[in-house]
Amino acid sequence: MRRYFISMCVLVFFLCVSQVCAQASSTGPCPDEKSLTPKAKTALAEAQKLITEKKMTQAGKILTQFVSQNPDENHAFVTYTLAACYLDLDKLESALKQYEKTIDFCPVYAPAWQNLAKVCFDLKFYNRAGMALEKAWDLTGRKNHLLRFQAAAAYLSGKEEQKALPILADLCSGKAGPPEDKWVKLFVQISMAEKQPQTALKTVERLLGQPDPKAYLFRLASGLYLDLADYRKAAQNLEAYGLIETLNRQERKLLADLYANLGIPALAADNYQVLVTAHPCCGLWERTAACWFEARDYDKALKAVQKGLEAFPLSCRLWRIKGWIHYEHKEYRPAAQAFGKASGLDHNDINSLFLHGLCAVGPGTGLRPEKPLNRWHAMMGIKPGHWGLSMKWMRKISDHYAVAINHRVENAKSL
Repeated sequence: MRRYFISMCVLVFFLCVSQVCAQASSTGPCPDEKSLTPKAKTALAEAQKLITEKKMTQAGKILTQFVSQNPDENHAFVTYTLAACYLDLDKLESALKQYEKTIDFCPVYAPAWQNLAKVCFDLKFYNRAGMALEKAWDLTGRKNHLLRFQAAAAYLSGKEEQKALPILADLCSGKAGPPEDKWVKLFVQISMAEKQPQTALKTVERLLGQPDPKAYLFRLASGLYLDLADYRKAAQNLEAYGLIETLNRQERKLLADLYANLGIPALAADNYQVLVTAHPCCGLWERTAACWFEARDYDKALKAVQKGLEAFPLSCRLWRIKGWIHYEHKEYRPAAQAFGKASGLDHNDINSLFLHGLCAVGPGTGLRPEKPLNRWHAMMGIKPGHWGLSMKWMRKISDHYAVAINHRVENAKSL
């Protein structure tokens, strides 16, 4: 069974960076505006005015000069605002140092941790960005779940899947409220990539058990069951998804292949028929005809064969299926001709060569079987006229065909 992969989603990482002092955002005793000296307040006021006017370079110079001239009067608000200036000017290394100083002054200042994460992410320090975001989430009362999701995104960008997975599992557990769709999709994606589909499947099945589940959950469940090699449940969930949303070509092909491999040819043929109608190709006509034939719907099989041969007359497989259809109807002359065409297109197709000769023996064909049977005898290394071995070969072909058909019919009944 061909494994079906869900493509890796693009992680978009964006943090809103405050360029003002944001005193109200602090959850701890610092930074404290009261502890600002008059000189520091004056420098910040001048810098803030320039920031409002989008004059970041001048604002940065004022704060840098203040820090240089008054090293003992440095403050978290000063370094935080200076960091914002550097960040706006895309001086990431300088911004990083100032955010680090801000955190040294005030370790519980959540905006500083959040903006530190932004800078670290831009500098590709992904693991550190993730840790900073988790710290910001913790300092803001563990209620801003977007910060946790962004932390997981940062870890994933740094190829730290094992750090991201527990965060995503917790976000999707329901503890943080109803999970967002993007959380669930990413959780499933990473669980499959880390070969832990069973973990994500429990979450998806729980969500599917709730009233009015969203359609995408059936699609995710199908992919997870496919990853677990439970092809029947993979097909069932993909079929359910198709009842709500229109399957794209790739999904329709997957569903058809699943049914074909499960031995449910009628349902496979239905889906191949949709595909081949929209995008005719030789392989799809062959699969459609073969599945209708295995489902014992010989009329639909013949129609598929005829349409396929109109476009692809050199398809050995379509001619062979045509021969079997006529053989089932005891129409030995057209059966012999079809098998003869198949063996002529593929000189290694000894079964079609043998059936060409066998059907030519049938009543009322008016055909001579000697030539194909003698060729078959020569290919098999059997002396001409040794009909005992010929009949044994025919029984072998017929028995194999009958077992395959009956197996697929029973599978269809048990669906």
